Amino acid sequence: MLSHKGGVGKTSIAANIAVHLAKEGHNVCLLDTDFHGPSIITFFKKNSSTKWLNDYLLHDEPLDNCLEEISSQLETSGKLFVGFADPSASAIETNIRINEKMSFIMLKNLMKVGKHLEHPPYEVSYLILDSSPGTTYGTVNAMITTQTSLFIVKLSNADLLGTSQMITGLNKQLKSRSLILANLIPKSVIKDPAIISQIQSLIEEKFTQDIQDKYVDFIGWIPIDESLIQTEFLEAVKTLQNKDSSRLIYTLIQPDHPFSTTLVKLIPIIFGENVQ
Repeated sequence: MLSHKGGVGKTSIAANIAVHLAKEGHNVCLLDTDFHGPSIITFFKKNSSTKWLNDYLLHDEPLDNCLEEISSQLETSGKLFVGFADPSASAIETNIRINEKMSFIMLKNLMKVGKHLEHPPYEVSYLILDSSPGTTYGTVNAMITTQTSLFIVKLSNADLLGTSQMITGLNKQLKSRSLILANLIPKSVIKDPAIISQIQSLIEEKFTQDIQDKYVDFIGWIPIDESLIQTEFLEAVKTLQNKDSSRLIYTLIQPDHPFSTTLVKLIPIIFGENVQ
């Protein structure tokens, strides 16, 4: 999961996809590789005994100590393992200052994860990485490690331009399967099929002109409505009030919400297979 900038809903999409797959009986691993601004921890509770993913990638901590199975929290039939990034100021500062040598160490360890997760007790079918916005060492490492890069965009001039430039720069060297998904589209705007078709054509034309790469496909968009905005706002207020708060997993608690139904339909496209 990649984006040109923050605030486009990338982490929410990653978390909701992971939980839906686990709910359907698949074993899934979700890694927070956004070391500049970790936020997976705002969706799930981490046990204090579980080590941070940073500890595995940079400090030789065994991977098993850095993954937490949270299936019991969600009551999913499949297993969901989460690797949390350290949100402390010191950890973020360390990652901001990462040099090429440290990045290579992180990449080497990250590339071992997939193979490790094939075996018990994990037997993971889906590995999802929530990466840092922008073009960082972490972004490149994520694209090298995974089979598909999903770029999340907002329909704003700055984000469209920045994302196309970002993909162009990365795809010259990295030829992973790349997809583009537009998020936070006003529900009222996309009610008219004619408008939907027109906007989709314009988006595809924009990225085709800028990127000129057959490996990049626009797969659709996810709507947002007033209820979703209000729910996120109220959870943020709880945090300000020092009350227990966690962001909602719509595919789990509101599977009929337009956000959930749209995202679930896109999952087979994202993974390039027929996910049941």
